[in-house]
Amino acid sequence: MIRLLDCTLRDGGYVNDWRFGETGIPDIAEKLATAKMDILELGFLEDEPYQPDRTIFNDIEQVKPFIGKKRPGILYSVMAEVATPLPLEQIAPADPDGPDLIRVIVWKSRRTADGKEVDMLQEGYAYCKGIVEKGYKLCVQPARVSQYSDKEFVDMLRLFSQLNPLAIYVVDSWGTMYRDDLMHYLNIADGMLKPDIAIGYHGHNNMMQAFDIACACVDKSREMKRDLIIDASVYGIGRGAGNLNVELFAKYMNDRFGCDYDVDLLLEIYDRYVAKIYEQTKWGFSLGFFQTSRYLCNPNYGSYYEQELGLPASQIAALLEGMTPEDRVIYSRAKAEAYLQAYQAR
Repeated sequence: MIRLLDCTLRDGGYVNDWRFGETGIPDIAEKLATAKMDILELGFLEDEPYQPDRTIFNDIEQVKPFIGKKRPGILYSVMAEVATPLPLEQIAPADPDGPDLIRVIVWKSRRTADGKEVDMLQEGYAYCKGIVEKGYKLCVQPARVSQYSDKEFVDMLRLFSQLNPLAIYVVDSWGTMYRDDLMHYLNIADGMLKPDIAIGYHGHNNMMQAFDIACACVDKSREMKRDLIIDASVYGIGRGAGNLNVELFAKYMNDRFGCDYDVDLLLEIYDRYVAKIYEQTKWGFSLGFFQTSRYLCNPNYGSYYEQELGLPASQIAALLEGMTPEDRVIYSRAKAEAYLQAYQAR
């Protein structure tokens, strides 16, 4: 089975600070459910004050109104991140009226103030274990799988597969992977995970490759004896260059596999909500985001240099090329400004 997961209200929030509006959030959620998304992601679990116009939640009770009466066949999801977690003690046990699924972004490592690299996978495992113990289905989202060696990727899969998650993902966080690169990791996962653990794909469009890779994953699924989950969002709304366009992939699934996703409803969400956001803040392919992919950099550098400052692509390339590998990974405005000042002082 191929499942389509819509992450408009979650990944899309990187663009508009998750402010989809008190009336917009339930309307978007209702339309996505009516459009027959297989998994509907409603937002982030974060340890910060709740605001009813944002899809950031610090309590499961805040999510329930946007679920309403559950549609048969749809899983309702929220996401958490180990780097900035909502403490487990603040997450209520699963109940029939709340989210069915919690997806957890896990990090391979982090750097301490003195520059040492510290493993974070055990921390991620403990958090995910707590989610499962509370009765939720679990998806494991290892950020930037391209940074894993084959052995490291296998070790990560072995660790988290002990929790019997719904799925473990191959995540191209920064849109740096070609089809063959991503399929390499997918093949490793398919070769060692139990058949009842699905594989997911979450990609970004820095090199306009998300749709091509999603189609390749679908082709591969014909050989796999497991489910496949594909993430997408309306008009690709999301961080940096954005995600796979859900309306595009839904049409593909309808045309090729006889699915019944309502593409017109997805376009209505674009017309009513997403187009207005795009007028204020652009996402999608651009030469700035292409440069961040080219130099394996955090896409926030592209947002700052291109969208905020309007620097030309050639200058962005020169700035990114001159960064240390560590600074390319961990973005801060202070770092971006320091590199720009040094470049201008030449």
